[in-house]
Amino acid sequence: MSVNEIHPYNFPQSQATEFERKGHPGKFLKSITCGTGVTDFTGSNFGVGGIIVPSGATGTLYLSAGGSIPLTVLAGAQRIFEFSASSIDVGSGTVYALIKNQLSK
Repeated sequence: MSVNEIHPYNFPQSQATEFERKGHPGKFLKSITCGTGVTDFTGSNFGVGGIIVPSGATGTLYLSAGGSIPLTVLAGAQRIFEFSASSIDVGSGTVYALIKNQLSK
């Protein structure tokens, strides 16, 4: 590679953010606020690997390889649950879906 080729750590300041040049630290890099109804985790929502379920939330979490979990089982735990989710159907409340940083293992 020549010195003049663009490398992830060598972008001109005007061409990329520091996150684009150096990578995103941490396990998750984006959140999706899921209100009442179905939210599919495909397209720009692809990559959900965690959820936060506040107290009072109801509905169903659908896993990417099959199966489902009632949100009432998870509600109010004040923690991030790491699941590979395909969609969520929120009956009431708000659930936060977290897009996994693919660089972190």
